[in-house]
Amino acid sequence: MTAVNFILGCAGCLIVSVAAAQQSAEAPDFSGLYRPAGLAVQPCGYNEWLRRSFETDKFCLGSDDGFPFTDAGLAAWREYSPIDDPVLRCIESFPRSAMRGRPLRITLGEQLTEIAYWFNNRWHTREVHMNGAPPSADAEHTDFGHSTGHWSGDTLIVETTRTKGGPMFNDHKQSSPEARYTERFWVAPDGSNLLMDIAIDDPLYYTKPFLVNRQEWIAAPDRPLSETECTPSSIWADTEDEKAEQGTGLTAP
Repeated sequence: MTAVNFILGCAGCLIVSVAAAQQSAEAPDFSGLYRPAGLAVQPCGYNEWLRRSFETDKFCLGSDDGFPFTDAGLAAWREYSPIDDPVLRCIESFPRSAMRGRPLRITLGEQLTEIAYWFNNRWHTREVHMNGAPPSADAEHTDFGHSTGHWSGDTLIVETTRTKGGPMFNDHKQSSPEARYTERFWVAPDGSNLLMDIAIDDPLYYTKPFLVNRQEWIAAPDRPLSETECTPSSIWADTEDEKAEQGTGLTAP
């Protein structure tokens, strides 16, 4: 390597180092415990959390702009049996876990960030690989999927894929296993609370990306956590007993 090339190379290293230092300085440390503010916003409002009658009700005030279904997405919603809802089995899954009013704990890290939700008397933790590679095409689909994160100025951006798909809301609008979610977390203007939104890009079930949730989290470092434990629904249990008798049952977690 010539002296000129060495100098240019070192200059390039210096630029990268300065940029990294600037990024580190911009990234706030909002690690901590939060509670939902109760200001969650979904595309069509709170009424869309209720199961709809497809024969008599219209959603989004008669428009499908909030949920731009493909034919497959609308069919998946119409055909979904509420008895199959994982919530009835006390199962947490993303993105629903982020929108159900659970206490939230964030632990920021350079290599690994953890986002956890308190439910059923324990933390359910998502691992976010900071600046990590996306999962391989044959990676397993899980309840929380595979998440990678990076900073854009003072905003933490988390990309999640390889989820199992399923109900996103209490009214059972679906996401497919092919969905990609983009979360953004940033400090609220008060300097202590946290703002978050979640967008979905799911070409199998929706014709375009859209925002599925926006909400504020209140800093609550001393808030006691509920010790309530979840009990699987008797409706689900009875249905599974019937399936088991017929040899078609699923194993409870």
